[in-house]
Amino acid sequence: MTFKRRQFKNYTLKTKLLLTYIIITIIPTALLGYVAYSQYVLSVERQVGTYIPRLLNQANNNMERQIEQYFDEMNQINNNKEVMNILRKSTYQNVSNMKQDEHLVENYLASSFMQGSREHVIGVFVSSKDRLFQNSRLSYDSGFSTSQSIGLYGNSYKLIEEESVFFPHETSLFFKERKPFVLLVKQIIDYENRHNLGTVFVALDLAFIEQTIRTVDEQDDAKMWMVDEQGYIIYHSMPSLIGTLDKDKVDYPIANGSFQSDQTLYSSANSVENRWTFMHAIPVRHLTEESDFVRNITIIAFFIIVVLAIGSSIVLAWGVAKPIQRLAGEMKRAEKGDFDIRLKNESNDEVGMLSKAFSKMLREIEELINEKYEIELKQKEAELYALQSQINPHFMYNTLENIAIMVEEDEKTSVVEMVTNLGRMLHYSLGNKDQFVPLCLELQHIQDYLVIQKARFEETLAYSVVAAHTLHDKMTPKFILQPLIENAFEHAYLPGQTLEINVTVTEEDSVMQLVIQDNGKGISSEKLALIKQQLTDNQMFKKDDSFGLSNVNGRLVLHFGNEYHLRIQSEEGIGTKILMRIPILDRGSVHNHDREN
Repeated sequence: MTFKRRQFKNYTLKTKLLLTYIIITIIPTALLGYVAYSQYVLSVERQVGTYIPRLLNQANNNMERQIEQYFDEMNQINNNKEVMNILRKSTYQNVSNMKQDEHLVENYLASSFMQGSREHVIGVFVSSKDRLFQNSRLSYDSGFSTSQSIGLYGNSYKLIEEESVFFPHETSLFFKERKPFVLLVKQIIDYENRHNLGTVFVALDLAFIEQTIRTVDEQDDAKMWMVDEQGYIIYHSMPSLIGTLDKDKVDYPIANGSFQSDQTLYSSANSVENRWTFMHAIPVRHLTEESDFVRNITIIAFFIIVVLAIGSSIVLAWGVAKPIQRLAGEMKRAEKGDFDIRLKNESNDEVGMLSKAFSKMLREIEELINEKYEIELKQKEAELYALQSQINPHFMYNTLENIAIMVEEDEKTSVVEMVTNLGRMLHYSLGNKDQFVPLCLELQHIQDYLVIQKARFEETLAYSVVAAHTLHDKMTPKFILQPLIENAFEHAYLPGQTLEINVTVTEEDSVMQLVIQDNGKGISSEKLALIKQQLTDNQMFKKDDSFGLSNVNGRLVLHFGNEYHLRIQSEEGIGTKILMRIPILDRGSVHNHDREN
């Protein structure tokens, strides 16, 4: 998010005005239109998703009533005494009697089930005691002999209930041209003696289903089908699918209601009385055709309005942004150091006032920069000179006193070494005015200093100076180590205790890391927090306090930036550790670095 805000700040004013216009006008308008359209489509889907299941439930009720009427008609067989007496018979004395009974029962079946408004009945059968009485509009077959042509259903077949509905795949019966049908089955019970006399079957053409669901299936592109519990398709608006298996039935998320999948709205309703489910599917695009047309017209009008609005906003933004862009260009020239700028702006609006103020400010800045630059330059030179001249009188006095003692004791070798080290230090301090020197010279300088101090403190001082050999020729600011080592002598030394000072220089992630560590008395947590705060604020310390820390930290920040400030770790009674990080610079890169800063 921060990156995006920064990126937006870098855009031109004209771009910002256009983006702002788009954000506060075009995007909300487009979003509002999209939300309105989406909600309308969802509303249509919800309404249809509620309405269609109601129609399916109504179709279920209609079918159940029709089937119940057929079952009621099948019950009438118990009221016909002649037929019931025939069904009670088990044997015949001759074939003539059997044929006579067969003719009587089949005439009853034809008059009761095949005439009048019963055009959907394509066959009616009565199976009783190895006898088959039938009347059918179409020829049929089941792969069995005449006496078993109904297949599994005979007087020995026990239904779970007296009345059942069977589907074509549940029976071996089939009619000519594979006419699809539903088979109503009812056992014939002799209520006088509670015996099972046989079974009556009524085969209904699926056309009666079409007549029942016509109000639901009248939409274009809609599909309507009926499946049983196992998913077999009993009826389908596409006849070629009748008798196949609806493999997706087990995956339907709801049993009664509507759901959407693959841009299609599905609805389903289970029969309460029977083992089937009505399914309805209609493409969502069919439901939203009218709204899609309105949406397309609205989109076209929206784009026309957007183009006109953006064109007018561009003209407006250009009129506002052009003088500001001209002013920004002149500011970039001033940024590069060219202050000889005279803006010509005759307008008296805010931009004109800003241009006049900018011209006046440039003249004042040009004068102040020159003055401030000279002051800062002299100040930095004075700080460096003060640091270079920081061989304080106490150090000189103690060193000369030690040399005098050595002369009296005729220690010529030690005197030569001391004088050599002191002379080298004075030459390094006063002879070389460069701000950057090779690391090896800086290390030689602090070693000379430590050798002289060793002659003074003898056994109470131990030190080591270790640096990676590959870093000896790398450049470092002059006098970057001595002030910190002097600070250790002034603040870390405890009388009667050996002071250990260790200096290490290593390379880490292409950065030179310098560490000065001692085992002195350390710094209290309160004072350490104060020193860190003063270093962070770049405050100047008093001369008798931690002037060396301030000077070194200030020069590091001046040359390399705030990320290279001193890092101090200290604990009372344990010691102090000072860390410095310096970019690795060669002799040639030092000059480029100075020019960049």
